[in-house]
Amino acid sequence: MKALNIFQAPNDGEITLCEVDGRVHSMNYEYANISAFTTTTENHPKIHITRDLLHTYSLADEKRTIFLPVDEPLLKRLLQIYYEQGFLEVLQTISENGPLLARKGASLAINVIQGVNALKRKLSSNDYDDTLMQIADISLTKNWLQSPIRCIAWHYYSTKIAVAALDDSVRIYSSDSYHVPLLKCKQQKNITCLAWRPLSHSDIAVGCENGIFIWNIDPNSLVTRPSINNAIILYRINHKPVVSLAWSLRGDLLASAAACDSTILVWNVELDETSALKRPGSSGNVLLKWSPTGNKLFSATIGLIFRMWECQHWQAERWSLLSGRIQAACWSPCGTVLLFATTEEPLIYALSFVQTDLIFAANSKNLPNQAIPVYDLTKVDIDGLIVGGIVQNMEWDPKGDHIAVIFQDTSYVAIFKVAVHPVLQLNPR
Repeated sequence: MKALNIFQAPNDGEITLCEVDGRVHSMNYEYANISAFTTTTENHPKIHITRDLLHTYSLADEKRTIFLPVDEPLLKRLLQIYYEQGFLEVLQTISENGPLLARKGASLAINVIQGVNALKRKLSSNDYDDTLMQIADISLTKNWLQSPIRCIAWHYYSTKIAVAALDDSVRIYSSDSYHVPLLKCKQQKNITCLAWRPLSHSDIAVGCENGIFIWNIDPNSLVTRPSINNAIILYRINHKPVVSLAWSLRGDLLASAAACDSTILVWNVELDETSALKRPGSSGNVLLKWSPTGNKLFSATIGLIFRMWECQHWQAERWSLLSGRIQAACWSPCGTVLLFATTEEPLIYALSFVQTDLIFAANSKNLPNQAIPVYDLTKVDIDGLIVGGIVQNMEWDPKGDHIAVIFQDTSYVAIFKVAVHPVLQLNPR
């Protein structure tokens, strides 16, 4: 089995930019310019997100930047703030702009509320903090709690990318527009995953601590901040936090996994109807991957068990690990190979399906009964650079030529050249 020591490390002070005609190009990171080697990314959107951009602005602040200020009666303004931002923001506004007696009363009420909330946090079991730590442990994003970028998702058919940020917002960048829609509402907290809807140019699912938001972004609209009326909210009381989403091939079904729910929900989005996928002895689920052919759904639990669901009759083939859980997985574009990595071993494993129905056949004596390790990712020193280790995430490109792997404890990305036929091969790139 091959190891990472046969990779060629980037030169000191250089960053790898691209591969053109089989040749990898690098430049000094201070002067890196991919246009020196290829023009294929000239139309890609330019994304530059800073900490200042992630400061949380109130709705009133945004309106002041768009509309001319007008004098409104205080009561009318307070009613508007109450409906849009809640009671605490009303008290804050009164404490700043109300009559003297009202300001003192509002300030006192704010102090009392903050004191009660602090006491509740001390007396409680810190469920909220536990939930955030659980999401961070499960997340495919390294250092999810502190990272300015929580997750990203490329559109299937156009040069468009969704970027979820630390401030619980999602920005949509497109190659054919300078307009950047901002998707945000107060219920959409602690975003964990994004998934564009197949066969749709404008629908995107956002998974977060409180449920799922299906936003519709009209590409012809010039509205920078779509309202919550442009979103469908999918919520079940015991199904949270939502940590993984997967659309079916035709985009008519959406599967969701929650860390504290042993049931996988399959949603009919427009009707807000669900079907439940559940097996005895299951634990919370952390990862879903619908096959590109649409006939299989891979699911991984928070424990040793993972399953392969057949999507016509929804039968499940049960598999188990020796230790840990599955951290990352990806399908080949042809749907015949699934690669995955665990939280305990620096290895890439493969499951192969020569015929799509074999895994569910009654006579399976000739089928392999275990996943095959295909690449050793143990940490190595390459010319003074430490690379490899436990996998954080990996993705297979839609054309099927390359696989990218990032690691939990090291900062370099490993790019593999991959061949599926006649046998699966991963070669260092």
